[in-house]
Amino acid sequence: MPRFLAALCALLALALASPPQAARAQATAIDVAATRIDRFDVGTPAGGRYGELVFLGGLRLTSTDPAFGGLSGLRLSEDGRRFTAISDRGHWFRGALAYDGRALAGVADVTREPIRGPRGPLPGRRGSDTEALEIRGSSAWIASERVNEVLRFTLDKDGRAGPGRRVALPEEARKAPFNEGFEAIATTNGGALLMVAEKFLEANGDNRAFVVGAKKPFAFSVRRTEDFSPTDLARLPGGGFVLLERRYVPPFSLTIRMRRLDEADMRPGAVVDGPVVMTASLIQTIDNFEGVSAHRDASGVTVITVVSDDNFSRLQRTLMLQFALPD
Repeated sequence: MPRFLAALCALLALALASPPQAARAQATAIDVAATRIDRFDVGTPAGGRYGELVFLGGLRLTSTDPAFGGLSGLRLSEDGRRFTAISDRGHWFRGALAYDGRALAGVADVTREPIRGPRGPLPGRRGSDTEALEIRGSSAWIASERVNEVLRFTLDKDGRAGPGRRVALPEEARKAPFNEGFEAIATTNGGALLMVAEKFLEANGDNRAFVVGAKKPFAFSVRRTEDFSPTDLARLPGGGFVLLERRYVPPFSLTIRMRRLDEADMRPGAVVDGPVVMTASLIQTIDNFEGVSAHRDASGVTVITVVSDDNFSRLQRTLMLQFALPD
């Protein structure tokens, strides 16, 4: 074989083998500063009970990286020591969490990289608006509410994702209103994808929901009360789900709440409701919470973590708070 042809073949082989390395090279290390939050409100210090939960503490996160913020989906590792988040401008954020006893104490080793779809990096808030994240094993799912699209990703051993592939959705699910689609996704015990809409309503005013990827996909609804809109969903380690909801009345009224939902109630045509475990307003330390995750700590207690979307506004904050859910 001529030398130039051998060299050409070698370059071609390198190019074909290089996408994983190229994908890893796209991750950018960023500095994120964390300020501890030791009180949920005047009467609730870390370790204090609030509603049905126990406030464990939290962090306010800031960064000089202009792309940091807009965190709209969150998942922690099974031990709660690492996090993966997505922003509505189309970025993955990954990093480590430090603890002081049971309380969050800081973040470290944070990286940022673009979320890639079938045609390359997603266009961000105006063109896609990535709002919800689920991770299970070596798979991840991201829902974009402006285009009513769900992508599925394969994760490598480090939790890094290649390009996403579209998930086939029921025709009715694709009719969700612009910017009011699926902000809450999680997987069922059987591994199917559960999707709850922000403000895609049934005729009776309840939130529409779908289970897709199952042998028999189906639609149901989640009871909507007091005009709270779902913003995220997470599977609880002990079974069932925690649903994060928000009610915003301009210009200064913001309320968030969490409800428990039972998977056994989720059947075709059913209306699912569940008990409220926590409601908080601006009297408490809250912001625009749009991401929720759940894991068990070293003692076996279920910990719920929420993160807020600051909308890249100087008037809002990126907060990460944790609560224990007593069994």
